[in-house]
Amino acid sequence: MTTLILNVDRDNDFGEKAHIKAPVLGYSQCYNAAVKLISTDPEDSDSNALFGALKHYEMLQSKGEDVDIALVTGDDDVGPKSDEIIASQLDIIMQPGKYKDVILISDGAEDDYIIPLILSRAPIRYIKHIIVRHNQNIESMYYYIVRAMQDKKLVRKIAMPIGLILLTYGIAALGFAIAFTITGSTNSNSSFYAFILVIVVIGAYFTEKGFQLKDNMILLSDKLREYSEQARIMFISTIISLGIFFVGIASTYTILSSTGNLLNNILIFLQQFSIWIYASIGSRGIFKLVDIYVAGSVKTDSIYYAIAFSVSAEILLYGIIGYIRYSLKFSNFNYSIFSVGLILAGLTIALITAGIKRRKSIVETGITTEEESA
Repeated sequence: MTTLILNVDRDNDFGEKAHIKAPVLGYSQCYNAAVKLISTDPEDSDSNALFGALKHYEMLQSKGEDVDIALVTGDDDVGPKSDEIIASQLDIIMQPGKYKDVILISDGAEDDYIIPLILSRAPIRYIKHIIVRHNQNIESMYYYIVRAMQDKKLVRKIAMPIGLILLTYGIAALGFAIAFTITGSTNSNSSFYAFILVIVVIGAYFTEKGFQLKDNMILLSDKLREYSEQARIMFISTIISLGIFFVGIASTYTILSSTGNLLNNILIFLQQFSIWIYASIGSRGIFKLVDIYVAGSVKTDSIYYAIAFSVSAEILLYGIIGYIRYSLKFSNFNYSIFSVGLILAGLTIALITAGIKRRKSIVETGITTEEESA
């Protein structure tokens, strides 16, 4: 039976860097994959590991052994996700009874985590690690630091936690120092503030590298620009709706500051703030209608119904809260009559809208039925 020489790329450098789709089976295909990756990134150890597997294949074949070679890859999100992908690729390659054993060849201990996946399909003869020798002239601390900061996986594992710790410590220490200085509890000198500021800057740098904040902000700005170019009216409507919402908070706060009773404050807040909420929602619905008309679409009925039901709901809510305030002796009799009128108006708008929607639905259903019969 055949022995399989298996090379594992658990973090999928072959896919991410060289766009190679795994599994890769056969000497020629694996050789081409190794050449493609090392041409893309000469310093990647995964290509060297695959070349090592190819050399091992040639050595065993020269001894007359029946061998085969394959490459499987995982995902850059190393863990359960990558191992599930590797398991599915092993199912494709290692069909029951096809190989008598496996020789695992990889570039480090991280790939050894998939050993149980292999053992569940075939016995492992032995494991070989391919260790890349470096030129002594470039083995300097600066070189390795620069290379490490360019490695996204290493940055996520090491730099990001360090950055969060330094940033949290720096901000907390700076905050306490400022508070103690203001209260006169202690007198921190300028060198202490400089030290804390350096810690904050270093922590912010590592945190930015770990979360890739710069790239994410650029991506977010590009998406916002694309969205605003495709739907300028809706983009403006979102800004206006948010503006109305925040104005409502400020206006409601101003009204509340002039009253004293807590329960009355809560009711007034609900009553007044609901107006601003529905004004925000309604303005977005109106702008959406304009956007649909500009786009040349005629399907606007659902938006009309939504606006009408929203208006009726707001009128009902305002009237009900107003009557509750009258019941609690927070308003006079005339205000209760006004509140009852609002409740009746809200119910009337809701019933009329529901009737129109139902009638139109029946008419459209009848037209569709006649067309199908024809």
